[in-house]
Amino acid sequence: MNRRSKWTRGLLLGAWGLMACGCGDTVARGDVRVTLSGGDGTQRGYADHLFQDGWSVQFTRYLVSLGDFTLTSASGGVHTTAEHLLVDVQKGDVSLTGLTGLEAGRYGVAFRVSPPEARTVAGASVSEADLAMMRERGFSYFVEGRAQNRDPSLGVYTFRMGFPVDARMVDCINGADGTQGIVVPEGSVAEAEVTIHAEHMFYDRLGTHRGVQLRFEAIAATADANHAITPEGLASQDLLDLRGLDGGELRDAQGHPVVYQPGAYALRTLQEFVTQSIVDQAHLNGGGVCTVAAP
Repeated sequence: MNRRSKWTRGLLLGAWGLMACGCGDTVARGDVRVTLSGGDGTQRGYADHLFQDGWSVQFTRYLVSLGDFTLTSASGGVHTTAEHLLVDVQKGDVSLTGLTGLEAGRYGVAFRVSPPEARTVAGASVSEADLAMMRERGFSYFVEGRAQNRDPSLGVYTFRMGFPVDARMVDCINGADGTQGIVVPEGSVAEAEVTIHAEHMFYDRLGTHRGVQLRFEAIAATADANHAITPEGLASQDLLDLRGLDGGELRDAQGHPVVYQPGAYALRTLQEFVTQSIVDQAHLNGGGVCTVAAP
């Protein structure tokens, strides 16, 4: 190849590179799309075979208030969305926000679950009345639904409860591959799904995901005469003296006392236990666990 043809080839390659990036920016860039999902748990419920005590649960509403989705690059660059939304994940997956034109590479992921603020916007399936109620009462989660035991004679129980969680979820593991955060691909889009694991509210132990059983009778036993379960009812259930539907000591199918294990948390009532159990239920891309930090 002569000197002229080499120079011509170089000009062509340079022009192709400029056209590929569109503006002369030689940094490889990509985008991130953020969604929120409650998965089958919030949308279809939990069958009775998943519970140690034979209950099934279905949600009719599952409101979640969150925002401030943040990506942090290895060099310390921070990219945060301004959105804060109240959405109902029982109605399906929700598109939250997006970040565009990010330098390709790995990013740490964080977001905040917190009660609605003045800037919070109600999603398509959420009313302004819901938004006002959540803001006034300081709830970041609000759930409604019904539960039933395999024994039909026990009837149907309903629940309507809000939870005042305010926590930053940081250092999230990617549930898709077990790595830290997400990778923004060159010229493409990374998916970041905040996945709500609603089964946490039925856990019988805290501080671990190992050996956890789903239980509902202790919750059902707090219902009023109309089989309605409320936070006030949960607060009447003493963790050190759990009662069953018959009013006696709560026991499992084998006749052993049922024990709820709070781990390192100093909790006295079932209401405190359930509230704590849902604090870390927001994961990344399925089962990716995040660390809970102060607001």
